[in-house]
Amino acid sequence: MRVLGAVMAGGESRRFGRPKAFATWGDSRFYERAVKALEPVCEEVVLSVREDQLNDFHDFTGKLVTDLAPYKSCGPLGGLYALMSQTDADVLVTLPCDMPLFEKEDAEKLLHAFAKHQALVPSVNGRLQPLSAIYSYSCMPVIKAQLEEENFRMRSFYDQIDWMEVPHNKLGISEEAFSNINDQEAYRQLIQAQRRTTDGTD
Repeated sequence: MRVLGAVMAGGESRRFGRPKAFATWGDSRFYERAVKALEPVCEEVVLSVREDQLNDFHDFTGKLVTDLAPYKSCGPLGGLYALMSQTDADVLVTLPCDMPLFEKEDAEKLLHAFAKHQALVPSVNGRLQPLSAIYSYSCMPVIKAQLEEENFRMRSFYDQIDWMEVPHNKLGISEEAFSNINDQEAYRQLIQAQRRTTDGTD
């Protein structure tokens, strides 16, 4: 089984105020941490980006994937379509670039739990995490048909495939691992927590 990893780095970061992919934590940028989390379980890791970002990721040597017409800016479903159309694998593991606490051990647990379904979607306190999930390339016909109907809802997609929801605690992954750093306040708290750990005051 060929496993492809995709770091979702194409968000516009409006609430954050600047591109989240390049925010730093520890000695790495957010997108680099996501790449490192996926590399141990994937044969290849690509970045899903916007067209206007193609010249921004100078240090990334892998493939950059952008949305395809006529399904640009169609949300996660359009992103999955673009990724599966432009890559060759059996299984796609997606991870947002703004989850710096998600580690390689968490990616391993996700993949270990993936069985003979078309998708595995973690949930945290009942909330699905569709961008940190696993999708089989066998989903492609359903994705394409739904996009052609201009239905971009992930729930509608899940209704048409064989998928399973797995709570984060059953996966053995902490709730914090799925924390998105969406704004500057969340980023400040992340930095403060790191400092407490580093200087031993935690």
